[in-house]
Amino acid sequence: MKTLILPFLLLLTLFVSCTQNSDEIEDLQQNVASYDVYVAGMENYKACYWKNNVKTSLISPDSTYASKIIVKNNDVHVFGKTKTTFNGTYYYWENNTRKDLKQYLGIPSAVEYQIFDMAIDDNDDYFVGYYDTMSPIANQRYAFCVWKNGVKTVLNTYDSIIYSSSHINIFNHQPYISSMIHDAGTIKSGYFVNNTFHEVPNITWLGNFTETSNGIHFLYAKDQQYYYRQLSNNTETAVGSAGNMNIFDGKITSETNNLYITGTSLENLYYKNNVQTNVSIDPTYSKIKDLFVLDNNIYMIKEQLSLSGSKVYINNVESQNISNSATYLNALNSIFVVAN
Repeated sequence: MKTLILPFLLLLTLFVSCTQNSDEIEDLQQNVASYDVYVAGMENYKACYWKNNVKTSLISPDSTYASKIIVKNNDVHVFGKTKTTFNGTYYYWENNTRKDLKQYLGIPSAVEYQIFDMAIDDNDDYFVGYYDTMSPIANQRYAFCVWKNGVKTVLNTYDSIIYSSSHINIFNHQPYISSMIHDAGTIKSGYFVNNTFHEVPNITWLGNFTETSNGIHFLYAKDQQYYYRQLSNNTETAVGSAGNMNIFDGKITSETNNLYITGTSLENLYYKNNVQTNVSIDPTYSKIKDLFVLDNNIYMIKEQLSLSGSKVYINNVESQNISNSATYLNALNSIFVVAN
């Protein structure tokens, strides 16, 4: 009798196991199919983006990369530049229609300029950066500006280039812009809301903003450590430990009341609500280049510090990768996800 029961139980177990695995695979397929994943970067020295791993080449000259992608109302907005260490030419693509930002923003053709970031609010596009006005008037040589649909607002001017980085995010149709400024003979750090500057002293690196139901949060670095500030009550929170000498990039993002922070000095980890979360998969891809959260799903780009390869992960499962070739530079830089 036992010899008959054991094979039956084995077959039953195998049937249940296969049924469960089949259900899990079907659930995973349905989950992946419920979202469109956009990734911007460069392949074969050309700017491009991928939608669900299907590539769209952006109209661009050689040696151009896409650094940021935003999708709003089914329109694909991409920001990028030619690959040089400093200046270069900056571009904006809307549904693969390219604009030279120097022309679009009305910057004189022969002057030095940098565009740091892009934001999209409904049908409005925003850019933040500075340019050389060539003005001989004291403290007016370089103008730090925000442009909305190509219309310029000067936020600050100074004789030297103190505007080394800046980020812009839009909440309730109001732009939030991180910035260094010159004011009454002093260099100050902080952020603008619309055209009003709010000082946050001693910042060494300026990050971005994100919004939860608890308010708007601002990421920055000082004293060799990341911090974020809740702007409505001015509460400052330190992230991780001090002593990070290599803070020149990072991101704060959120979903509902959960805050996520990544950064250049945070290898193979990110912080969720200020609790360290280790990302052990593919440890040689140690830099989290970008992170996006939607419906509790974690989408991230990890990059090798040698810049020889990038990978995309969905909930720690690899979904896309790219490597440099002997001839061309290839990279994945920005990720954006939309529920469909």
